[in-house]
Amino acid sequence: MESVEVLGRQVALPVEVREARSAAATFLVRHDAAARLMAGTGLQPKRLAGGRALCILAAVQYVDNDLGPYNEVAMCLAVGGEDDSPPGAYIHQLPVDGEFTCAAGRGVWGFPKWIAEIDIRVDQNGMRCHLAVDGDMILDLQVRPRPLPLPSKPAEMSAYARLDGATRRTPFTSRATGVRGGPLGATLVVGDRHPMAHDLRSLGLPKRAVMSTTIDNLAATFGAATKI
Repeated sequence: MESVEVLGRQVALPVEVREARSAAATFLVRHDAAARLMAGTGLQPKRLAGGRALCILAAVQYVDNDLGPYNEVAMCLAVGGEDDSPPGAYIHQLPVDGEFTCAAGRGVWGFPKWIAEIDIRVDQNGMRCHLAVDGDMILDLQVRPRPLPLPSKPAEMSAYARLDGATRRTPFTSRATGVRGGPLGATLVVGDRHPMAHDLRSLGLPKRAVMSTTIDNLAATFGAATKI
């Protein structure tokens, strides 16, 4: 078993997530705008009909995992590739609200984590996430309860990220229960000052989501990253 020292503590790989809650909204954006955000990574956004690409915004409450509890917001772009390659997403921004998970994410996998203020609330109205830095709002995302139960079999995927001049691929397996989805269902508000807000606006956001999902419990296993 491989381990990496992070802030004086050993992190053993693979890292296990045993309990988390999440909500996500998927948006159709311009392929050329997504490609500009991925410039220099060696990756390309997955191209859809009409010159479109997919941007996914996900809010996650990690309750029980090897890195401790924390909140996270992921801004991802679906990655193009061969038909037989595992589904993948390029993680463009990954703010978190914990110092240790920030250091581990950057040092172990090369994820672009940074510290922010993340308020995630789950109630009968769904999940709402407010992301800010020094009180300045970057985004506010609300995903309402979704109507359709979705399959929840284990899925093997790849997370791509670029940090310190290197692009890395991290394989992970997700095991979700209580997955529900449906068209629309999300409300997004975007700030106008922070660089992440600028990135979102460069994609034409905020706009109406094409679909959204909620997950009652998300478990996952993250392996070691490899440079590509």
